[in-house]
Amino acid sequence: MNTVIPIHTQVEGRARYKINGLCQSPYLKSFLETRLLEHDDIRHVSASTITGNLLVSYNSFNTPQSIADLIDNLLDDVAVQKAFQDLPPMPASRPGFRIPVETPTRGSDRRNAFDLADKLLQKIGFQKPELDLPWHQLSRDNVLQRLESNLKTGLDADTAEKRFQSNGPNAIPEAKSRSGWRLFLEQFTSLPVYLLGAAAGVSLLTGGILDAAVIGGVVVANAAIGFVTESRAEKIIRGLNQLVKPEAEVLRDGQIVRIPAERVVIGDILILKPGAYVAADSRILKASHLSIDESMLTGESVPAFKHAKPLNGGDMIPLGDRTNMAYMGTLVTGGEGMSVVIATGQWTEIGHLQILLQETEAPETPIERQLGQMGDQLVLLCGAVCGLVFLIGFLRGHGFLQMLRMSISLAAAAVPEGLPAAATINFAMGISRMRKHRVLIRHLQAVETLGAIQTICLDKTGTITQNQMTVQRVFIENRRIDIKKNRLYDGATPVDIEGEAVLRQLLTVCILCNESKIDGTDEQGAYRLVGSSTENALIRLAGAAGMDVPAFLREYRFLEATHRSESRLFMSTLYQTKDGSRLSALKGSPPEVLALCDRQMRNGHIASFTEEDWLAIETENERMAGEALRVLGLAIQTRTDPESDTEDGFIWLGLVGMSDPVREGIGELIHRFHGAGIETIMITGDQSATAYAVANELKLSGDRPLEILDSSQLDAIEPEKLMALAKKANVYARVSPSHKLRIVQALQSIGKVVAMTGDGINDGPALKAADIGIAMGESGTDVARDVADVVLEKDNLETLTLALCDGRAIYGNIRKSVHFFLSTNISEIMLMFTAMGTGIGFPLNVMQLLWINIISDIFPGLALSMEAPEPDIMSQPPRDPHAPLFSKSDYKRMTLESAAITGGALAAYAYGIGRYGMGARAGSLAFQSLTIGQLLHAISCRSETHRIFDGGKLPSNPYLALALGGSLALQALTLVFPPLRNFLSLTGLSLLDTAVITASSVLPLLLNEATKNPNRRKHD
Repeated sequence: MNTVIPIHTQVEGRARYKINGLCQSPYLKSFLETRLLEHDDIRHVSASTITGNLLVSYNSFNTPQSIADLIDNLLDDVAVQKAFQDLPPMPASRPGFRIPVETPTRGSDRRNAFDLADKLLQKIGFQKPELDLPWHQLSRDNVLQRLESNLKTGLDADTAEKRFQSNGPNAIPEAKSRSGWRLFLEQFTSLPVYLLGAAAGVSLLTGGILDAAVIGGVVVANAAIGFVTESRAEKIIRGLNQLVKPEAEVLRDGQIVRIPAERVVIGDILILKPGAYVAADSRILKASHLSIDESMLTGESVPAFKHAKPLNGGDMIPLGDRTNMAYMGTLVTGGEGMSVVIATGQWTEIGHLQILLQETEAPETPIERQLGQMGDQLVLLCGAVCGLVFLIGFLRGHGFLQMLRMSISLAAAAVPEGLPAAATINFAMGISRMRKHRVLIRHLQAVETLGAIQTICLDKTGTITQNQMTVQRVFIENRRIDIKKNRLYDGATPVDIEGEAVLRQLLTVCILCNESKIDGTDEQGAYRLVGSSTENALIRLAGAAGMDVPAFLREYRFLEATHRSESRLFMSTLYQTKDGSRLSALKGSPPEVLALCDRQMRNGHIASFTEEDWLAIETENERMAGEALRVLGLAIQTRTDPESDTEDGFIWLGLVGMSDPVREGIGELIHRFHGAGIETIMITGDQSATAYAVANELKLSGDRPLEILDSSQLDAIEPEKLMALAKKANVYARVSPSHKLRIVQALQSIGKVVAMTGDGINDGPALKAADIGIAMGESGTDVARDVADVVLEKDNLETLTLALCDGRAIYGNIRKSVHFFLSTNISEIMLMFTAMGTGIGFPLNVMQLLWINIISDIFPGLALSMEAPEPDIMSQPPRDPHAPLFSKSDYKRMTLESAAITGGALAAYAYGIGRYGMGARAGSLAFQSLTIGQLLHAISCRSETHRIFDGGKLPSNPYLALALGGSLALQALTLVFPPLRNFLSLTGLSLLDTAVITASSVLPLLLNEATKNPNRRKHD
């Protein structure tokens, strides 16, 4: 294999090479930069340990091949090869790592780059660990030894702090945002600006220095306005990356602590549980049914199952097959485990990708691409028409340079400068408005998609309901115990747990099979709990029964926990008792827990099951579920043999039924979704009877019969059949995380634009796959917030309707702005083309065209971007996401509107010619009529269906009033301010002239309003 591969040699005096072995090798980087610069022919050297590329600038006496030969000779030296073999391990992974070698100047003394690198590394404390080791091939003990870590205690606080100070934060460098200068200079790189520049050049050639200066002023003014608006948009977009601060659970000083993910260091022991994001690249040390979603790195949609055994096969093992490794940013979907960090920050696998893509521009949204294509097409169309204007004028005897200048100015005036930035500015303003409503938008793409949502999948727990579980009923020994006002009752009789052996055992499982943490008590003496709503409710049940939970927990020593997963719909924990035996507590789906039990507890004794007992348990389970209670089955097992590890032979204790109140206003909210043409689907892990009770209460299916699909057998359903079922189902019950994902994908496969709401760990995959993932901000887990596109900061679904409304309004406002730009600018071309074609001269001169460009193209268009949602926007169906921004009928409508404005200006011009003859006065009439007609057209562009005659149906827009008022005031100056009037070559006007201008500019507005179709469906 070649050591040096030229990859870019087209630029004279500069070449770029791929150097084998340079990736992740600061030693080789230092060596090449030091040794190459000792040659007088080399002016500059820059090596990248991320890309493995070497950039060399050299004098003109050399060629790319001679430089490649020089590098080859350096690397082929036997002494150099030996030096590389004897090098100490590569430095530990660290964000932004650089060897601070001072680049030697030409003619400096020869120095050994490796010795220098070693000294510098030792000076800053870098000797271990090795980044380039094949960690997946090493044994667990070997890994821990090399990383100087301990599986039982983790790192101590001092070591962790030293490594943090040395390595820096565990964070991936963000892509550089555009600088202010770059943003400003980009304002001068559009085709309209090029056209204006050409007009200025022609003006200079023809001696019009003042004209050229004015055109330059127009360019600078447009650039300044664009810079201000885009700077604000850029600031808002950059702020989207600051919304989520991930955390990680690590083992420090023998204790599991939760720390910010950026504080994770090499050697930290990570605790891997369902829903946890892997904070850094790490080697698995322990795994129990551990599965991790690595789709972001490998593209595999199925989670990978992990283990702790070393692998054989060397570096040739693909990333997706390294089953004993966990990588930064991936998601634990099931089981549990522990891993030790081997790389952080930019040295992780995802870090490498991020750094390689740092210079990649953010992708445009579909609507931005449409606007870009539309702008290019408009430039070509305007260029063709203006070329025709030039040809007609030239053939009619007008001078070549005069017509060239006129044609270029007309083209520049006709192409709207605000078109390319229309989408970005609208998106940024929309995001800013939504944040005031406590709706956080994390991606520009989400703003566009919000207005196209056709189906909303609502996760029941925590979204439809409050996620504040309380136990309502316990079923033991074929009898019910109800919980009322924090007390336990058997009928009307209070229950004393002292005489309730089975109940005490059930409460024991509630406490032990639980991961909620007790953080003291409140003023009423109730426990302050940190944990899931379900497990908090079980702890509160034990407290309500009179048990001292903290004291009870001190009687047992925790050994391990096995979490619920997609294939195991139950959780179990293992404890050691004071007499040395082991107790296993089990809770989960009643049918699955019952299947693991071969006996039951009755009257404090273990008894066998009878058919009547099974029937009673199943009947009560269905009854509780039918009352919209979430039901759990609980069981216990005592092991005298420490080596026993079976998941059967449990003793059945009973059922616990919990309720989670439906959020206030959800029924009305669903009704409004239906009114907006949005289908609602409920997805829940609850049983069908529970799901039916809630869905029926909310009228989830509207006027249609409620269709429920029990998803317990979903894996066996063929994709084609699931697609057919997805067209009908309103509720999916007993759903696992992978089922949620399949449901979302099935809906998408039948052409639906799907939004998924959720708050829990198990919602993560579906939130990520949906067209729009919507997470709860307060009650939601980190996982849900991290993968969602939209976060409802206060868990208020009412704000979701505001987000949908705003999403539709933003799309509509983009249409309004662009509609205004196109219809007004086309009118200028129509006016000049018609006048030239009919031989009635030039209604407008270059300065007047530029003035119209300033007055009408900027502020009214921006003001239309700030329109409030129209009152009936949520009674319209969602837009077709595949439809273009404008249809053929839209373009036809815009052409007719332009013709009306042009007709008014031509009428005023014709009146002027008839009264005053062809000249400046007639041109003044056309100029005033066209400018005011364009400004008034902004009023018509506020709505495609509502008319000004309808009276007050549209909300006020003070920004538009200010923009129109200011623009009309500036236009009035052209009549009353002599220097400005002379500059634009205008004349004074009589009262009759003013009346003609008023009529010719107002009548097109009335005509365009009268021809609107109030019943026209928007965005058709």
